Amino acid sequence: MKAEAPPANVRTPVLCRPALLWTLVGLGAALRIFQYASDTSFWFDELSLVRNLVHRSAAQLATEPLRYDQVAPVGFLVAEKGISRVLGESDLAFRFLLLPIGLAALVLFVPLARRVLDGYAVPFAVAMFAIGAPFIRYCAEVKQYGIDIASVIVMSLLTLRLRDPDATRGRCIAAGLLGAVLVWFSQATILILAGLGGALLLAWLLERDGRTARALRITVPIWAAACVAAALVAFRLVSSTTRAFMDQFWRLRGGFPPWPIRKPGDLVWPWNRVTELFAEDTLLRYRWPVVYTALAVIGLVLLWRRQRVVALVLLAPFAAAVAAAVAQQYPFRARLVLYVAPGLVLAIAQGAEGIRRAASRLHPALGAVCMAAIFAGPAWSLARFPPPYFVEDHKTVLAYVRDHRQPGDAVYVYSYEIEAIERYGAEYGLAPGDYEIGRCSKVDRRVSLREVDRYRGRPRVWVIAGAVPPFQPPRQTLEQYLSTIGVPRASIVIEGMRPIAPVSATLFDLSDPKRLETATAETFPLVTPPPGSPMAFPLNCGPWVEPLSPDVER
Repeated sequence: MKAEAPPANVRTPVLCRPALLWTLVGLGAALRIFQYASDTSFWFDELSLVRNLVHRSAAQLATEPLRYDQVAPVGFLVAEKGISRVLGESDLAFRFLLLPIGLAALVLFVPLARRVLDGYAVPFAVAMFAIGAPFIRYCAEVKQYGIDIASVIVMSLLTLRLRDPDATRGRCIAAGLLGAVLVWFSQATILILAGLGGALLLAWLLERDGRTARALRITVPIWAAACVAAALVAFRLVSSTTRAFMDQFWRLRGGFPPWPIRKPGDLVWPWNRVTELFAEDTLLRYRWPVVYTALAVIGLVLLWRRQRVVALVLLAPFAAAVAAAVAQQYPFRARLVLYVAPGLVLAIAQGAEGIRRAASRLHPALGAVCMAAIFAGPAWSLARFPPPYFVEDHKTVLAYVRDHRQPGDAVYVYSYEIEAIERYGAEYGLAPGDYEIGRCSKVDRRVSLREVDRYRGRPRVWVIAGAVPPFQPPRQTLEQYLSTIGVPRASIVIEGMRPIAPVSATLFDLSDPKRLETATAETFPLVTPPPGSPMAFPLNCGPWVEPLSPDVER
C-alpha cells in the first residue's frame, strides 16, 4: 500500500500555507531564545552534570563513568567540554549547544508535519510543538533530552524519505551515517533507530517494494552496528552503584511495567505513562491529559487507515520504548521518553482534524469550535505557565541573602544545596569560609539538628535549603526544629517544578532562652514520609553531596 501524501486534488487550506506555518515557527523560535537568554539557575541534575564537566578532562569524560549518579552520552559530554573551552564555563556557555539543536528541531518539524498530516492538522501540530513547554525548556538545559527530540524528528523524516521515488543509494548511506553519529549524542536514539528499523521491515512485509528493501540492506545495518557499539560503550560508562541507584529510582516511580501482572489495572500501564507526559509539571502540563491520550489513539487509527507506513513510523519510537521498559532495560517515564512526544503531537493533531471534519458535517462552525477547544489545552498551558521555565531558582534566593545579610550573620547550607553553593556562592557574596555545609547521613537522621544546635543563642542565622523528594523529610524536620527553638525573621521561598521542593533562605533568631528550652536535637519528632510516597525513596548520600576533593581535575 502506498499513500504517503495527501491526494493531489485536495486544496491546501489557508491556515496550512507557508506564511502561517513559518510564523508559528518564528513564535516557537522566539520562545526558545527567550528561555535561553533568561539564564535561569542550573537545577539538581544540571549542577551534578556540570560538576563533572568542569572538573574532568575530555579524556576522562569519554572513558570513565560520571560521578554524582549522572549518565550522559559520550559525544554530548565531549561536545560540552569543547564548547566550555571556547566560550568559558558560564551557565549560558554550557547551555549553548542545545539552543541551535532545538531551533533545528523546530524547523524540521514543519516538513515532517506536512509529510505526515493533512488539512488543518498541519498548523495544529506545528503550533503545539512551537509552544510546548518541554520542547522550549530542553533547548536551554544541560541535558541530552533536547537532542533526543531533534533526533526522533530528523530520523523519522529521513526514514519516510527513504521510500520516495527519487530515493537513492547515497541517501540510504547518508541516513545510515547520520543515525550512526546521533547515537553518540543521544542514548534514546538507539531505541529510536531500533524502532524505525522495525518499521521499515514491517513496511516491506506489507508492500514488498524495492526502495524499502534497499533501505533494509543499506541503512538499517549501519544503524544496527552503531547502536550495538554505542550501547556497549554506554553500559561500560555507568558504574555499578549508579546503575543500581537508577534502576531503583525509576522502578519505584513506575518506569518499568509491573510484572507479573497481578491486577487488571496493571494492563493500562502504557496508557498511564503516556497520560503522565501530558499531565506532569516538568512536561506538557495540559489540562484534561486523558483527553489528549485518547486523541493520540484516534489520530493513529486515522493515520493507519490513510497511510499505514506513516503510522508505523510514528509508532516505532513508542513501541521501542515500551519494549525496552518491558525488558527492564530503559524506563518509560517522564523526560527519559520525551522523544515519543513529537509523534504524539502529530497523532493528536490528526485526531483533532478527524473530529473537526466529523463535526463540520453537521455545521462548519461546529468543526472550528471543536478544534479550537482541543487546542485550548496547549494554549492554556502556555498562558498559565509561560517561559522561562526553571526547576530550582538558586540565583534569586542567593541574591536575597546577599541583599539582606549583615556582618556576623551565620549561614548554614542544607546538605542538598552543596552543588548550588559551589556554583553560585562566590558570585553572590558567599565565599567558602562564609558558610557551613550540612552533612548527610543515611543512618543518623538527626545529624542536621545537632549541627544547627551550635547556633543556639545567636540572633541571626541564615538557612539555605532545597530538596529533591528523598531529602524533603529531613529538610522539613530541620525547618520545623528551627521554627520551634527560634523565630523566623525573614525568608524567601521560590517555587519551581514539582516534585522538587522550593529553594528557600530563612533568617532565624535563635536567641530566645525560653524557646530554646522547648526542644532538643535528640528528642524532636522526625518527619517520616508515608510508605510508597516519592519522599520515601532511600536517601542517597553519595559523593554528589561531598565537597570537592583537592585533587579534582581542573
